[in-house]
Amino acid sequence: MWSATGIDQVYPSDYEKAQTDFEADESYHDLTAPLTEDQLAINALETGFRVVGETPMLLVNEPMLISSGANSDIRYNFFYPRWAYDDYREIMTSLSQDNGWTYVDLWDTVPANEFTNSAIHLTPAGENMLAENLAPYILENCK
Repeated sequence: MWSATGIDQVYPSDYEKAQTDFEADESYHDLTAPLTEDQLAINALETGFRVVGETPMLLVNEPMLISSGANSDIRYNFFYPRWAYDDYREIMTSLSQDNGWTYVDLWDTVPANEFTNSAIHLTPAGENMLAENLAPYILENCK
């Protein structure tokens, strides 16, 4: 639909903000702590880096909403319990260092009030913050 319409997400003038209060639930699909590398689709990343060859490529962990509401000590947001996301970030950092991948971890660069109706969709101001934080890495990587 996006390529046909040029519209990624439609936001009415009045929409319900992303959820910030959660049940005391640490579940993440059917996985249990700790998250391990074999539970991630690392082969897709390896293939991507292999296909681009010498072409510079950035691997970007985009911002997500970090709640400060009820049970935010258990869940960052609707999608991720803290244990799963923290393990994921550790795995990605380690893999990137081991493989020489340029990994940019911007997961916490946009404040919660700059997310729309989801923990992963940014407002225009949030997108601008992301762009400002990402631009130096793009410029450095394209030399």
